[in-house]
Amino acid sequence: MIMMLPFLTALISAWFSWRGCRCATMAWWGITAVIYVAWCVYHMTSSLNISL
Repeated sequence: MIMMLPFLTALISAWFSWRGCRCATMAWWGITAVIYVAWCVYHMTSSLNISL
């Protein structure tokens, strides 16, 4: 479920964009960017456990 979060926030951002609410669009886009950065930091710093 958490994997869908950036797609949901990007969809909400697009919806506000289509409605013409620029401030809300930029806020939701910012939330999406923060989620992407958090994912990148988590996956770049965690150990990769591969069981063979």
